[in-house]
Amino acid sequence: MSEESESEERINIMTLGNSTVGKSSFIVRFTENQFQETYLATVGIDFKVKTVTIKEKNYKLFFYDTTGQEKYKSISLNIIKNAHGIILMYDVTNRASFESIPDWIKSVKDAKGENFPMIILGNKMDMENKRIVKEEEGKQLTDEYNINFFETSNLNGINVQEAGLGIVKKILDKREKENTDYNSNSTSKLSSRRNTKVENKKKCC
Repeated sequence: MSEESESEERINIMTLGNSTVGKSSFIVRFTENQFQETYLATVGIDFKVKTVTIKEKNYKLFFYDTTGQEKYKSISLNIIKNAHGIILMYDVTNRASFESIPDWIKSVKDAKGENFPMIILGNKMDMENKRIVKEEEGKQLTDEYNINFFETSNLNGINVQEAGLGIVKKILDKREKENTDYNSNSTSKLSSRRNTKVENKKKCC
């Protein structure tokens, strides 16, 4: 294994949402900057990898593409356990996919807790003539759950890089906060033990 690969920190990102919302195409656009014109249904789990550098540190991003078909939903939910962040996606031309987002949010929170990193994407914004879900509806939903929101287009790449890096930022922010809290608690416990030792010395002398 090379020194470069050893220094790369792995981040697992899951895409969740109903079938045909564009999860596979989003991952291909983000990782390869290509548009997947032919629809190929994902069976089970697939993934692609992209390495990015943030603040002079390399991160290897594993984007897992999960099927939205009901019969495979248990597989998707099981994979959530190993995820560091989730991209929830709906299709702006398909209201049913939008109305399913709260159920996906509940599944993630049940598996990972309240403050797990998530973003919501309203995909296929380029299909304005077929739009059913207004952008304002997406914003209202994400405001309700306090989750970052993007509208994206896999066809022309609008907001794809911003959204992909957006979930990475949320993951890294969470890690930084957890490290800060851990260091703060460790310092507090060490200080408490020192104070206890001083008190004990005073009592015994």
